[in-house]
Amino acid sequence: MAVRAFQLPVSYSSAGAGVVIDVRPFAVGLTFLSVLALFLLSGQMLNLIGIPYDAAGGSPLVKIHPASYLSAPALMAWIITDGGIAAFLVRSWRESPGLIVFFLAIGLLAFQVIFVQKTPISQVTDNFVLTACLFASLVRLGPGEMRSLALLVQGILVINSLLGYAEVLGGFRLTPLYANGELLSWEWRATALLGHPLMNAMTTAVCLVSLALGAGPFRQGPRLFLVAFHFGALSFFGGRTAMVLSAAALVVIASVMGARLLLGRRFSLVTATTAILATTFLVIGVILVVDGGLIDRILHRFVDDDGSAMARVAMLSVFRDMSWPEVVFGPDVAAVKAMLPRIGTPLAIESAYIGFVAYYGGFVTLFFLMGLAAFFGELVRRFGPSVLMPLGIYFVISTAISSFSTKSLELALLTTLLITAFACRRQSPGGAPPC
Repeated sequence: MAVRAFQLPVSYSSAGAGVVIDVRPFAVGLTFLSVLALFLLSGQMLNLIGIPYDAAGGSPLVKIHPASYLSAPALMAWIITDGGIAAFLVRSWRESPGLIVFFLAIGLLAFQVIFVQKTPISQVTDNFVLTACLFASLVRLGPGEMRSLALLVQGILVINSLLGYAEVLGGFRLTPLYANGELLSWEWRATALLGHPLMNAMTTAVCLVSLALGAGPFRQGPRLFLVAFHFGALSFFGGRTAMVLSAAALVVIASVMGARLLLGRRFSLVTATTAILATTFLVIGVILVVDGGLIDRILHRFVDDDGSAMARVAMLSVFRDMSWPEVVFGPDVAAVKAMLPRIGTPLAIESAYIGFVAYYGGFVTLFFLMGLAAFFGELVRRFGPSVLMPLGIYFVISTAISSFSTKSLELALLTTLLITAFACRRQSPGGAPPC
């Protein structure tokens, strides 16, 4: 099915009236390419191959991610497939009203950025326009197409976790990690395919918890093995919040499953065998981590956070020199960024929500977060309450990192992962899987 998406969409009418163009294969192919670019071309990777996406200099056009460039024509192709903009909007409002609200919130934010603050639009494009375009494209895929894409995404994330193991144990890094143009040679955490250790940790945590909840195109046995595999990789990405939240979520999920077994729920011998193998694999991994000295690095992350906690307290000082109109309607972004080194947060404000207020003002933040909540509500409405746990993990993590308050692909990664996983989750043997 994935191969068919790239075939030339040209056919001939039976009446001999000429060539009839079917736009849908173009839409499917561009959607697949957008997802591939999103997961394989991190900002660090683009910098490494000579495109200054996150680096100083270069044209404003290269500051927008390739996935965003691909997602826009993909959305246009889906609009044509739906029968035009009017039909697209009617279908979207009927099937995904939260997406329309999110688009309106993005429009308000874009107005603030372009006409009020007069700052580059790349942050809004990569953070939110890409996310909305991918959502609109992904929910229009057919069951076979969605399953192919889900397998592709899960395969990429397996390679990503494998790279996390290999980088730390092998003492190399796929992409160098820079901060303000300075190479972080002391940083031991893996960068893998997604570029930043915290980006890897967040995405891996959401992935493994989704799999533990039954999402994904796999049977129960492979899912349990992948949960253990990805949980082990979290140690190599070094995200403390992601590790703690994932462990807590797995304990809750295991407790519920254990209670159901005690109440008489049946299970297969293959599932039990896989669970034992996954647990054995996890125990062996822990032994290797302890023996290799990595446990000391992990514990050091919890004992000595290199000033992260103090930076999260100091970030509130960013409002000290602002007037009330600036806090409400948006300050001078350049002045805010110049203030960060003085208050002890030289890289960014370590909270998506505090950072959003500091950069865009409380008024825009309030309405935008309402649109974002409607968008998340759309995910819950489509895929059920089980989506709340991975969404909650993302919400907690985003309170402690800059996330979408700076240029980031996190929301697009989160949306793509959740849609492809939960749209293809397997049901009980009595019912057919959605895809």
